[in-house]
Amino acid sequence: MKERTIKSLKAVKVGIAGNIMLAIFKVVLGILAHSIALISDGVDTAIDVVKSFIVYRGIKIAGEPPDSSHPYGHGRAETIASNIIGISVIFAGILIIIQSIATFGKTNALETLMLIGAGTSIIGKIILSTYMSRVGKKFSNQALLADAKDYLGDVFASSAVVVGALLIIFTGKTFFDGIASIVVALIIMYMGYKVLQPGLQEIMEEQDNPKIVEKIEQIVNEFPKAINPHLIRMSKLGSYYIVDMHLEFPGSMSIEESHRIVSMIEREVKSKIPEVQDITIHVEPFGNK
Repeated sequence: MKERTIKSLKAVKVGIAGNIMLAIFKVVLGILAHSIALISDGVDTAIDVVKSFIVYRGIKIAGEPPDSSHPYGHGRAETIASNIIGISVIFAGILIIIQSIATFGKTNALETLMLIGAGTSIIGKIILSTYMSRVGKKFSNQALLADAKDYLGDVFASSAVVVGALLIIFTGKTFFDGIASIVVALIIMYMGYKVLQPGLQEIMEEQDNPKIVEKIEQIVNEFPKAINPHLIRMSKLGSYYIVDMHLEFPGSMSIEESHRIVSMIEREVKSKIPEVQDITIHVEPFGNK
């Protein structure tokens, strides 16, 4: 198993363990505090645990080598995992809003316990988000980056609980718990959209990394006989890219010579740009219309 897969799976395990502890802590404290906002925050964290298991499976599948059924590998498993996260987060937000409206003004929340639960959650989620983001960026893992964004959204959600508790303290109005719960849900739904967006862009084959195109052109320019790199297209599969492009050579050059140069370019591209797993170059005679 590659280092990327091993480190990514370790990060997911850390996230699962952290979220299980936070979910239990917030739900129990939310029940004791009669706080719908804190319970909603805890339920969202419990959903994070389920999502992390999905991410774990997605990363594991994505780490499998190409086979006859999947000649380009299983990289899109990570994309599927991040899309599931996004959809489930939005769905959780909708459920929390429904519950908040149904119980609005009917609870007597204990603001001190709300502050303890939400404050602990903020600290824990910042640590998890930072860790996930660092590992995700290091290995260009879309699923981990999606998890990191989701955890950051949880920080804002818990902050809404803190604000709700402070408003209860200063005004004595416990309906601010319901308002805080709805704010939590809206933040959760927005973060779900932000998680879902890159996955949808990948499925639609959006060309999202012009810097890689620039690097490929720079590498080609190191070979004087290779002319006019064009129609450079990339297909993103999870954390890596499949590239195809057109390249011109002098008409007098032999097929053997052009093939030799193309092979050198392909090796250079894959060596200098780790995100590119495979590249195919279509050869044309110089000046071809």
